[in-house]
Amino acid sequence: MKYRPAVVAAAASVALLAGTHTAGAAEGGLDSLPACTDVSTAYGDYEQRDLKVSFDITAAELVPGGDWTPAKGSVTNLGRRDLPEVGVRAYPWLQTEDPEYQDMTKFVKVEVRAEDGTWQAVNGTEAAVSAPLPSGQTRAYELRVRVIKDVPADLGGSEFNFTGTFADVYRFPDTGKEVECAAEAFGYDAFHIRHATTTPKPAPSSARPTPTASQASPTPTSTPTSTHPTASPSPTASTPSPTSTTSAAPVPVPVPSSTGGELAETGGSDATLPLAAAAAGLAVLGAGAVVFARRRRG
Repeated sequence: MKYRPAVVAAAASVALLAGTHTAGAAEGGLDSLPACTDVSTAYGDYEQRDLKVSFDITAAELVPGGDWTPAKGSVTNLGRRDLPEVGVRAYPWLQTEDPEYQDMTKFVKVEVRAEDGTWQAVNGTEAAVSAPLPSGQTRAYELRVRVIKDVPADLGGSEFNFTGTFADVYRFPDTGKEVECAAEAFGYDAFHIRHATTTPKPAPSSARPTPTASQASPTPTSTPTSTHPTASPSPTASTPSPTSTTSAAPVPVPVPSSTGGELAETGGSDATLPLAAAAAGLAVLGAGAVVFARRRRG
């Protein structure tokens, strides 16, 4: 259970919500009693164990000027004794140093559904007391909450206490003196205020951006090298350059290329190799004929 002691004292001046309104409650009811926590301040040993309170706002975000948001509150008597009267309070507040925003009732409006089914606004002046709450029983409250349209833009949210109150007795440990006081139990929730000026982040698009002409086909900055390089100045005989590619070299023997039958850098065609083979064959036959003729003459 989350609450702050400063809020407990301030909550005593906030409007009460209830299912049944009694005219004499404000005169001699729970509002006329001091808080049990205040009475026991010197000792700090008071802790009530009879009443349990819960509260829930169904939405995590409220839009200024938007529709009513449902909320649920309940009080449960966990003690062994019947409680003759239990009051409930709805208190929107904010933990801030600015006193103007500590009480958020001027920005957050609350209504409770009465027994006849109508909605009754919190008027902030009178106390109302619910019907008695027997031991072991729970009473539920149907509420609704909304944020006014003109809420300041710098307010990002509000906290909310739903408080149950019943009459109790505090006994001082040193003297045994008993003092009637009002015991309280708290239900807590909070919400964010989503201002209309807040623009949601755009959803990521699945379409890929179209590249520009420079991105689609970048132009190379260097000029491609020609397959037939221009002749560079030949080195002189006195300064031979072993790495030069333009110096005189023996005519290479034609070797078939692996790319389509062309010869590498010779300019020859596919018929060069068969012709060379035929010429070699004729030379062998001619040499054989000469040897044979010389043998016959001998």
